[in-house]
Amino acid sequence: MKKTIYILLSLTLLLLLAFATPAFIAKDSDIHLSSTNKLFVAGNDLELTFSSSSKTAKPQLFIIHSYGKTVVNGNNKDGKITFTIPDIYSKKTGNVSWFLIDNEKTVLNGAFEIIPNDKTKTQIENYLGPRSILAGGKEFTMMVSIPTDGFDNPKSENTPVLIKHQFLDKVTAVSKNTHDFVAWNNIYSNTQSGQILASTVCDKTITKETETEVYPNIATDFSIFYSRNHGYGDGNQITTLTTSIIKDEYNNTVSDGTMVVFHITTKNDMFLKTFGSTINGIATGQILHPDHLDSYAVKGYITGIAKSNILHMDYKPILSDFKYSFSDHNRKLTIGPLNSFMGQLVPDGIKVLVKIFHDDKIIKILQEDSSKGMANFEIPSDFYKEKNYRFEIQTLGITKKTETKNYVFNK
Repeated sequence: MKKTIYILLSLTLLLLLAFATPAFIAKDSDIHLSSTNKLFVAGNDLELTFSSSSKTAKPQLFIIHSYGKTVVNGNNKDGKITFTIPDIYSKKTGNVSWFLIDNEKTVLNGAFEIIPNDKTKTQIENYLGPRSILAGGKEFTMMVSIPTDGFDNPKSENTPVLIKHQFLDKVTAVSKNTHDFVAWNNIYSNTQSGQILASTVCDKTITKETETEVYPNIATDFSIFYSRNHGYGDGNQITTLTTSIIKDEYNNTVSDGTMVVFHITTKNDMFLKTFGSTINGIATGQILHPDHLDSYAVKGYITGIAKSNILHMDYKPILSDFKYSFSDHNRKLTIGPLNSFMGQLVPDGIKVLVKIFHDDKIIKILQEDSSKGMANFEIPSDFYKEKNYRFEIQTLGITKKTETKNYVFNK
């Protein structure tokens, strides 16, 4: 073991000679190189033979391969010394340097090359990316192909590789030679969206297809519209906002799921939002009708990309007046019936607010939702002990004020 380590350390200084072609021969050595071949094919049996006048000489062969380093023992048969390179090295291409060691001295050295085995079935590794690009001809996906022999060695420089790609009804084939073991081709997008299918061929080996998706480019400005059952502010119906078919500058319909934000500004400068995602290029959003007279200004946005026209929507009030009455010594306030635009009762859930004032100071706000067109409020004496109160009743955008003198509460 110590002897082997000594040999390995002593040969470290000889690494600069790793790729030297001519053999070095020690003056006092009677061992000579018999092999004349300096080019071997990967996977074939690889042997180096030497001749010696001694039938008992047992030199060792130290080899340096890109795959590693090792010491090989030879077989001396009547002065013919044969070294068989292990398969783990003989199957891998590259330059190999060797040093013949006899009696702990380097007596010969040289080099040979292992080349790819073109008689084995060619294997191909393909890499395609990015896997999604935008239409328009400015972006591209790259097909990178690495052909190898049956032992996974890169094929020789300038090996031709046929790179094919298909888009819509067009198939394109380009022949590229390997450079530094790799062949590649840039595949640019078209102005149309769709899917690019790519594959390669080398030495009759055909690969399966790989795809890159060509998505529509960024959206351009669009139009918005609205639809509704009626134009009354009943707080119940839905107005539907719809975009035109949103497209990019190349007339491709934008991808499904593109988010559209509808910005809504009310008559009183309140700000509302609703959202919609595109399906087949059309986004839809919904808004609840206000419960009073109002005007909405709506504009759609694809944030930072595109915008729509401004859409104006007016909502008419569903009633102009309502009734109210007090009972139970003015401790119960009944509001209604609340009638809509056809005289029908308003939908359940209409909000009714009652503000209670004492000496022109608001002391409480009560709220109830209508049921069957009516809203009822209790004014218990335990909580409201003053003798004079005034009320403001608000619903559906209408406000009615009561007179203080009419509501003296008896204890």
